[in-house]
Amino acid sequence: MESDVNDLMAFFRQHRDRQFCTICLAFELRLTFPGVDTVLNAVGRTAALTEFLGRCALCDHVTRVTGLDRRSAASPENRILRFIFDHAGRFFCHVCVARRLQLNIGTLQQAVSYLRESPDVRIDDLVCSGCRRHRRVLGGVDRLHQAS
Repeated sequence: MESDVNDLMAFFRQHRDRQFCTICLAFELRLTFPGVDTVLNAVGRTAALTEFLGRCALCDHVTRVTGLDRRSAASPENRILRFIFDHAGRFFCHVCVARRLQLNIGTLQQAVSYLRESPDVRIDDLVCSGCRRHRRVLGGVDRLHQAS
């Protein structure tokens, strides 16, 4: 698996500003579809990956595509913090945050692991404000009402 992670990172670095569908990534890296998802998750934990509906650079189909996150100067951690502070009083699951910020789930999970230590972030089991499912969610701590 480590060599697959290295191969995918080399592929993304070689094609810096392009995004690819999982089918083309599986073909290019000679992986199974579940294997591609596993490798993308692992790579997302070490490098900021973006994921959104777009056009694959290889097959030209409009589908979910992934690539290195080059769009934003802000780190994934800062983007997540800004998101939860912009939505004060609301809590979102990892999937909803990843979709709204167009981040790969591995990238989001790695960023959230750093944010767990922040006194400004609350992680709890609640209903997600986005999908309305009861899940593990994160949101900003309400300092104003916390002292009461």
